Amino acid sequence: MSGTQIHVITLAEALPEHFPEVLETLSALANLCRQEEGCIRFDVYVDSTQPYQLNTIETWRNREDHQRHLDSAHVARGVLSLIGKMKGLPHIRILRPISELSE
Repeated sequence: MSGTQIHVITLAEALPEHFPEVLETLSALANLCRQEEGCIRFDVYVDSTQPYQLNTIETWRNREDHQRHLDSAHVARGVLSLIGKMKGLPHIRILRPISELSE
């Protein structure tokens, strides 16, 4: 199992008419994700200048834990419940420290 933490930033935009429901879904999902093995951080933010823009910032112990998270039933349910309530697809960035570039 890889010992390098990974950081994930997800950018998404809720449709205005579904914004309260999207917030509720993401809040519930965040609470479940925080309980997962290997989850160090999972926070949901609203952009202060674009109120329907949502961001998650996550830190996982390693890639394997993050993949297990992506494969979980609660993530699948959450994603399915957001269909038709979001503007386009989310933009997901998986980041690694620059110290890994020399390895």
